Amino acid sequence: MDLLKDEKIKSGLCFLLAAGAVYLAFRFLLPLVLPFVAAGLFAMLLYPVVRFLHRKFRLPIFLAGSLVLLVFLCLLMMVIFYLGQMLVTQMISFFQNFETYERYLTEQVDGLCIGCDRLFRLEKGTVMGMLSEAMGVLMERIQTDILPALTAKTLKFAAGTAAILGTILIVIVSTLMVLKDMEEYRKDYRRLCESKYLGGLLGSLKGGGAAYLKTQLLLLAMITAVLSLGFFILRNPYALLLGVAIAVFDAFPVLGSGLILVPWALIRLFAGSYAQAIILFLMFLICQVLREFLEPKLLGGKLGIRPVTMMLAIYAGVKLFGVAGVFLGPIGLLFVRGIMEQM
Repeated sequence: MDLLKDEKIKSGLCFLLAAGAVYLAFRFLLPLVLPFVAAGLFAMLLYPVVRFLHRKFRLPIFLAGSLVLLVFLCLLMMVIFYLGQMLVTQMISFFQNFETYERYLTEQVDGLCIGCDRLFRLEKGTVMGMLSEAMGVLMERIQTDILPALTAKTLKFAAGTAAILGTILIVIVSTLMVLKDMEEYRKDYRRLCESKYLGGLLGSLKGGGAAYLKTQLLLLAMITAVLSLGFFILRNPYALLLGVAIAVFDAFPVLGSGLILVPWALIRLFAGSYAQAIILFLMFLICQVLREFLEPKLLGGKLGIRPVTMMLAIYAGVKLFGVAGVFLGPIGLLFVRGIMEQM
């Protein structure tokens, strides 16, 4: 019994030490090395094309890498510029027409509240009074907490524009340097994989961490495309803006796209717009199918983490690191598990 208790205490201490080390690494070390991590990922993505040009046309690695990186950056900038222009245009249009949408939303909510009063046989104005009180608290919270924080972050972002441009330059130069010596880095990586302690950890991260990142990014892109297409069919002028916003919202645990799409569909259904309600419901169902069926298929059990544990990791990651915690939480859990296996 004492031995069992000692083993549990030892496991608990190991977990705390591993979790603390991972947290400190993500909090303080990751921001310092992130540009070089990004450079490594870009280099791994582009290297097959660089190697093909080097072998097929006898181009030097540095020249082939420069050409491929230049083409990649041009295509990336074109996509970012086009999508960014669409997003900015839609955001400007939304704020210009905000008063019109506010009046329309108020009319819809009034009708819905009156219907609820009749359905539940309440005194006229009861539901609207409750909703108005809740909205008053929400607006007060926005004015006192959220708006000042957003303003401060906007000013900080504007002040850090030069630093962002410098970081992008570092990523570009580092990508070229990694491409130039990619074969040497691959040999070093293989040697690390053969080591006793790092081998198991790197193997676990390569299988689980890479699979998770790739799956989440692919799902984010697919759900954004589905939602944007759906809103485009509905002739919504903010199709891309809504698609991106709801897809990001869908990535968070518990929340999901249904928290927005289902009430929206119900409102359109009660308003008599049956075609719009059906399309919104279909968008929700497709997102659910992608999230519930495609995600396990893509991961293929590579993580070996129970769904509840995964949700806990994402929740803890969001609380500790913000939006990036959706990715950092599960990856941090993989780090912790790999470290404990080597202890």
